[in-house]
Amino acid sequence: MRRLIILAALLLMGATAPSPVEDAALGLRLADYARRAGDARTMLIAARMVAASGLRDADIKDGRLAVRDGLPGRSPIAAALADEARLMAPGDQMIADEARAVVQASPKGITGGNWGSGPLQFRQLLSAGEQLDWTVRARGAEPVFVSAIGDGDADLHLSVSDLRGRAVCTARSNAYYPLCRWSPQRPADYRVTLGNAGRVPTRVVVLSN
Repeated sequence: MRRLIILAALLLMGATAPSPVEDAALGLRLADYARRAGDARTMLIAARMVAASGLRDADIKDGRLAVRDGLPGRSPIAAALADEARLMAPGDQMIADEARAVVQASPKGITGGNWGSGPLQFRQLLSAGEQLDWTVRARGAEPVFVSAIGDGDADLHLSVSDLRGRAVCTARSNAYYPLCRWSPQRPADYRVTLGNAGRVPTRVVVLSN
């Protein structure tokens, strides 16, 4: 019963989060917990949260975020998590049926944004002391979100500045899950910097709207 209460609280947090980026981040963090615990049911919940956020794969091209493909009919990221759930519970027909339903569900996330449909993610292995930089363009008069999810091996430092070098956000208090949010009044470019502050390599997932 206690586990059900915790999961219900996580779902409510995802449902009331002010941004699909935070919904997607919560889903991916829940998936990480499910993976460590070998919990197929929790992995399915994570898959549904990611599917509902509209999360899509992206790359850094010429120093800017760019969506990897066109508008998908279904979420490949959520499908991968659902498949993980199925493999965690071989022979469990209920889990298999629910995983199939997640894979076949149409996306319910946003249909437009600064860089296309849904929040974007890209994955990177950062060596000890390595720093990654890219530029985002904000449309203005709406919140901008950038978040990183580490694997727990090293602290992450996330910062945002305008093109004059003035700091907009510095996130270091939550070392494994830093988040920056700001609301520019007009369209502008911003420089995002993510650094591995640890002594060992770490894998990170970066999320942005």
